[in-house]
Amino acid sequence: MKKTAFLVASLIGCLFFAQAQDNVSTEKPLIPVVTLSKDVNVKFGGFMRAEYYVDSKEMAGALDDLFGFFPEKPVYDKNGKDINNVVRHNFSTQATRFNALFTGPSVFNAKSSAFFEFDFTGGNSVNLRYRHAYGQLSWTKTDVLFGKSWNPLAAIHFPSVLGLHTAIPFRPFGRGDQVRVTYRLTDKISILGAALIQTEHRSTLDSTAFADVRANPIPDMHLQVFHKTDNLMLGLLSEYKITRPATFRKGDLGTFITNETVSSYAVGGIVDYKLNLFNAKASILYGQNLSELTMPGGYAVQTHDVATGHRTYTPSNAISSWINFTYGKKWIAGIFGGYHKNLGFSDNILDTTANGALFGRWQNIDHIYRASTSLTYKIERWVFGAEVDYNVATYGDVDYGKKGKIKNATETSNIRGVLSATFIF
Repeated sequence: MKKTAFLVASLIGCLFFAQAQDNVSTEKPLIPVVTLSKDVNVKFGGFMRAEYYVDSKEMAGALDDLFGFFPEKPVYDKNGKDINNVVRHNFSTQATRFNALFTGPSVFNAKSSAFFEFDFTGGNSVNLRYRHAYGQLSWTKTDVLFGKSWNPLAAIHFPSVLGLHTAIPFRPFGRGDQVRVTYRLTDKISILGAALIQTEHRSTLDSTAFADVRANPIPDMHLQVFHKTDNLMLGLLSEYKITRPATFRKGDLGTFITNETVSSYAVGGIVDYKLNLFNAKASILYGQNLSELTMPGGYAVQTHDVATGHRTYTPSNAISSWINFTYGKKWIAGIFGGYHKNLGFSDNILDTTANGALFGRWQNIDHIYRASTSLTYKIERWVFGAEVDYNVATYGDVDYGKKGKIKNATETSNIRGVLSATFIF
């Protein structure tokens, strides 16, 4: 903890020193637009990001906890000491990113474009991972996007936080291949509809039998409505999906095809308000079975036929919310608060010690909350930042007789400190 406070204070001191230097902003692209042919231009962009982070305890996260979500459940040794109560730190540049936007000729009286982006979080020897790859046709009132991009639930405005967790698990995070149509009803109101196939981020399936997310009977369906003015954006969000956990199962009498599915939905809203240098954002989401979007939950076995192996399933229920305030332009101060509550499942579920199972993630957590503060400084193409997160997760036991709600819950907490430097090009 002393180390984290020292690093944050040191960076803030360095930033005040840097503020005394000349700060000449530029709006011209660092890499000029390149003409590939008469009708095709390309604009390159991206950033280099170097980040140091330190945690007071083991974190549940991803990419060496570069994406840090909340503290791991305590695990005690013979002396009653928490094995996960250990300070961890790392320095990483994996978030460095490169992209290209191609503009092409008119097609069907629409402007055409294509976009791709990759970073270095792939985890293999090359370490590349492609994040986005899509084409778009744009008319006066309608845009049609086809390819891999943000899941529409995750595409809503991001809170202004420094950590790469982007407020996970209080907001959805995920990408998938989709067809997305945005229609501008007026200059202030737009409607978005999308059909998405789970590709990079996928639902957990029934691993006790053959399972493939491509067997889902329909794509994930999305509908959103937005109202935007110069200072205010309001959005209504919704999703409906059907998951087929398995295509066949084995029982005492042999192997049988199963068409059993689990349906789930999500509804929510977002608000984004700006006034001069002040910006306030907030969102709330009620969702079922959103584990593929890096959120707690999933589904569970409701009934199980030992003879045929046939199972029925029920989805999880949860509510997540966050609020974020920032102020400034060159120096930006921010605070963030998030809360997630596990509401159990829609029906009673089978005990995993019998022949049931839970599918998804973090289903033994009753609630999670986070409070954080950040300071960011922008100079030329550089962005320097410092952030401190206080995270709490409440672990307990799944009560199978009460729709999987959590009992005997206890809180565990940790603090994360982040320092980052980003060069944008």
